[in-house]
Amino acid sequence: MERVKDGDSRELLHRANACLTGFFERFSGAPPAEPYEELRALLQLNATLESVGALLDGRVQRTADPGVREALGRYRENLIRLRRELSAMRESATARRGILDSRRAHLWGAKAWCVISRATT
Repeated sequence: MERVKDGDSRELLHRANACLTGFFERFSGAPPAEPYEELRALLQLNATLESVGALLDGRVQRTADPGVREALGRYRENLIRLRRELSAMRESATARRGILDSRRAHLWGAKAWCVISRATT
């Protein structure tokens, strides 16, 4: 029965690693094509992380199965990379928010100018 659990663990870790790799390929250094694409990918990633989190109860880390140990090592490396990627995404979002705030202020200024301009003519 332990072999089945190792096989299930290995498969889940392989799927999680594939999900993380796909996320990195799509979003590393490139803005999303549509507004909610990044959000959907983050929600999928969250679900994947939660499913693997339920697996990490200590037993899988002690397994002797080399396939599981390799997949677990890759998963650990992917989590470290994910931390860096999420930090970069946060910085990018903060910069974009600054640009949007600046544009909003410019639009409010233009609107006020239009109101004053109409009042004087």
